[in-house]
Amino acid sequence: MSINPRRLLNEFIKENYHDDIEKCKSLHRQSKVNIDYNKLNPYLLEKTGKDFFDLEMYRHIAIIEGEYNSNPFSKEYISLKYVNVPETVELHNLDATNNREWISCKAMVKNITDIRVDLKLAVFECVKCMSQTVVEVSRNKNMVVPTECKSCNKNTMKISKEMSEFRNFRIAKLEEPLEMRKGGVTREFKGYMQDYLASPYHNIKAGAVVDVCGEFCVEPYTKDELESYEFLIDIHNITPVDDAFEDYLLTPADKEMIIELSKRPDIYEILVNTLAPEVYGYETVKEGLLLQLFEGARPKDDVFKTDIIDRWTSHILLIGDPGIGKSQLITAVNRRAPKVINISGTNTSQVGLTTSAVKDELTGGWTMEAGGVILADSGLLIIDEFDKLSSSAQKSLNEPMEQLSISSAKAGIVQTMSARTSILAAANPKYSRFNDSKPINEQLDIAESTLSRFDLIFALRDNISESKDRELARSLLTRKTRENELERLTDECFKKYITYMKANCFPTLTAEVIELLSEFYVDVRQKAAQSYDGKAITARDLKSLERLTIARAKCEGRTLTTIGDAEDAIRIYKESLYSLGLDLTTAGEIVGVKSDKEMEIIIDVERMIKAKVEFEGLPLSGESIHSLKKECGLMCHGTSLDDEKVFREAMVKIERIF
Repeated sequence: MSINPRRLLNEFIKENYHDDIEKCKSLHRQSKVNIDYNKLNPYLLEKTGKDFFDLEMYRHIAIIEGEYNSNPFSKEYISLKYVNVPETVELHNLDATNNREWISCKAMVKNITDIRVDLKLAVFECVKCMSQTVVEVSRNKNMVVPTECKSCNKNTMKISKEMSEFRNFRIAKLEEPLEMRKGGVTREFKGYMQDYLASPYHNIKAGAVVDVCGEFCVEPYTKDELESYEFLIDIHNITPVDDAFEDYLLTPADKEMIIELSKRPDIYEILVNTLAPEVYGYETVKEGLLLQLFEGARPKDDVFKTDIIDRWTSHILLIGDPGIGKSQLITAVNRRAPKVINISGTNTSQVGLTTSAVKDELTGGWTMEAGGVILADSGLLIIDEFDKLSSSAQKSLNEPMEQLSISSAKAGIVQTMSARTSILAAANPKYSRFNDSKPINEQLDIAESTLSRFDLIFALRDNISESKDRELARSLLTRKTRENELERLTDECFKKYITYMKANCFPTLTAEVIELLSEFYVDVRQKAAQSYDGKAITARDLKSLERLTIARAKCEGRTLTTIGDAEDAIRIYKESLYSLGLDLTTAGEIVGVKSDKEMEIIIDVERMIKAKVEFEGLPLSGESIHSLKKECGLMCHGTSLDDEKVFREAMVKIERIF
């Protein structure tokens, strides 16, 4: 008895998806019904002994879809799409030998056009006898235009735009997700989607990691009047991966191994040892970097489907003297983070970080192309030479660092893209080396609004110490021996451990932890308020401590945080402040909080300028301005105030009054 795959598929859809199809019909618009491979394949094996690919079920779905949409002009068009199809190939392995193959793979959307329109059914009408001829238009075939009317044999056929049927289409540029690239190399492919997949009801954004299945083609195209060929994926279905890069790399054996590892009492120390064994010292810094990889309270569902957005990504800034291991730390994290992009501030622009408007070669229209912070969505973006970024580029990170998205309006396109990205930045002090006689914020060429968004800021100083220098020298010269003495995970196992915990572990704060963090926050602010030079921490610091506490619990795969987690978070936070030459009562200095003493100085400077303006009038003479600046500098000396900034802002304020 011969097997009829089309009949089997039709029976399966009627039996399992009848209610879904009826629901779609009631919407009175384009809609989609997902046919689950995980349900269909066992059905096929039971009925025929052959699987989905043996029976080439992908060749029959379009025909059955046509049967459910007998009226091609109806708005109630129902698309039937396969989902959960296992991967058959990786993008970087595709070439001309795969022409006309049906493939399934993971991809990342580099950019995507807006919705375009093309002919689906062309209706030609005779201007003499009014008879009509309907021509089906295929994407990869030239339309056959009728030259003569079949009724009157006259060459009077013209296309009727009013009666013709049009379809949506979009073109996406697809490349491999960061975590699947071999040696950091990727290739780019065009993907063509139509009908429901290109409708306003199907939301695909640049930077999204997606499952893609469809036919891989080699197709001709014309450029500069020369015919050439290109690769193209005729997309059957494209669906966003809920948690980018998470579970699909892990086998059941991997998950079992990870769960067993999480039960070890020393797993936290092993993870810290694994992060950067080639770098001597900086144990607290390594702990902070490890907690950054695990992130805070990541929601189980897509954050953009919820009403409340509470940041869970952690951001860390390393500021250090040259040649003390800062770059080594960054390189170590780059090697071992599951999903990471590494860029340098010396050759990165604002659009390279966020979004750029690119003219599409095919349609001639403009599309948004994702920058680094979007492409690293759900992963880590490392920015070396952060201080070399332009001021506008630094400030463009303020939104994604806090809101987890990037909003842009360019070339007439207004779009918001997901940027759930943790940022690890490295910078040098403004004068190349730290100067202990100057306040820390004077030595950073970074805006206070951007600094305030970093959970941890570590200052790495090249302090001269005979005992430490001798220990460091011996450690560097016997590095291999020292690394072998540390118990650590392989890089691949380390990545899988983090991947699994980010996707499956969702710790919550216990009442005891909430009480401890609350008391710490209140106590520190009270001490700062009672000190004449105090600069209180803010609610943003409290949320940073919450994220660090939850990340600490994730390291051990626990669903509830403990007092120990909170104490570790507070300890790491304190160490980051101490490295900057600050303590808990002056922690707000790094983000521009003013002490009572500094506020008095600012008020006195304003009074001094106001008195001079009232006496001389505006504009002030050069001699008066020089004298006022000198007096302002003397008043600000010994504080963290920037006398130039204080004088400039006071002048602007007084000039507005007068």
